[in-house]
Amino acid sequence: MSAIFSKIDLHTHSTASDGQYTPTQLVQRAIDRGLTHIALTDHDSVLGVEEARKAAEGKIALIPGAELSTSWKNQQIHIVGLFIDIKSDALTKYLEGQREKRVERAMEIGAKLEKQGFKDPYQTCVNEASPGASITRGNYARYIVKMGRAQSTNEAFDYYLKKGKSCYVATHWPDIQVAVDAIKASGGIPVMAHPRRYDLTNTKLRELLEYFKSCGGEAMEVSSPQMSPSDYDYLCSLCEKYGFMASFGSDFHNEGSYRELGLNLRMKDELTPVWRTKNAEPYHFEN
Repeated sequence: MSAIFSKIDLHTHSTASDGQYTPTQLVQRAIDRGLTHIALTDHDSVLGVEEARKAAEGKIALIPGAELSTSWKNQQIHIVGLFIDIKSDALTKYLEGQREKRVERAMEIGAKLEKQGFKDPYQTCVNEASPGASITRGNYARYIVKMGRAQSTNEAFDYYLKKGKSCYVATHWPDIQVAVDAIKASGGIPVMAHPRRYDLTNTKLRELLEYFKSCGGEAMEVSSPQMSPSDYDYLCSLCEKYGFMASFGSDFHNEGSYRELGLNLRMKDELTPVWRTKNAEPYHFEN
């Protein structure tokens, strides 16, 4: 199948969490690739949104967002909030709690990496990120590659950072309901992020989506750059089955061949795009 390029990308990351590019650089990359709309959705952080807005002004529509970490049946599940008010009291309180958890987790991962012979990994990652950024396993994966201990970030996860590996740290994230409530209190739309990336059977995935729906979830991502045609068809069918609006995003973090801004993002005609909601009106999407 030949590559598809969308002018809309609703899931991206910057140095405000574990992305390679500053918010300004990310926006410029989107402009250079011909995008018209981009959502900045850093992990449990909105610190990059204002910088991205300034860089985007008059050139591209910047949708404020965040990707919130939650737990469901001992699985880490990500919920993207789109069209959020980044100054919402409820969201600010939620993100403050998440930041405390992320700092604690990042320091524990850093300590474990030091035992594997890495030199000052936590502070190195902090120094390379934006001030106040959420340090995630993605930051450490790039650090491991830079240190020559893995050939790719995927390999770094496989060797050190995945569940069951020597530097993995389990974290008790909030329930999905808490994240959905915070997103809605900020005027946003809760979106189930990359449903096929979780280690779930089809039955468990349906259970997850049913629970997300019961919590007030409103949309789900149905495509991403590396998704197989069969997974795309299945997610579109689930989106229709549960009455979700459809979203999509590259989950772009860094330059690479297989996860680029706008790459292979699509949805079937029978689905309702998340940008048809009233929340999206200020961003002037074309229907």
